[in-house]
Amino acid sequence: MEMLYPNAPVPKVADGLVIHRATLHDVTGTFQLMDWLADGEAAIVRMERIMNRELEFQTAVERLNEFVEGDLGGQIIKLTDTRLMLLPPGCRGVRGLDSEAFAADPSDLR
Repeated sequence: MEMLYPNAPVPKVADGLVIHRATLHDVTGTFQLMDWLADGEAAIVRMERIMNRELEFQTAVERLNEFVEGDLGGQIIKLTDTRLMLLPPGCRGVRGLDSEAFAADPSDLR
């Protein structure tokens, strides 16, 4: 993405969240995803290009899981069969319409 949009107009604000869109072509792309998460940014990742290579797919998911949930304390959410959402620490996904952010207790989102 940086090559396509090196000076993207993304404002950095104290309480804002940058959400990147990415397609994981191979396991080497996990490093960029981990960099974004370490910077406190989120990512929606399309996985279909790597899913048919089972060993590489499993390695990528294990690497992301260990870093995002284990090291950072973030969260990985399965959005669809081919997409994941990677959330940095301090962000939590909520399930279903009855659990919309405005209906959830603020302590649930920490």
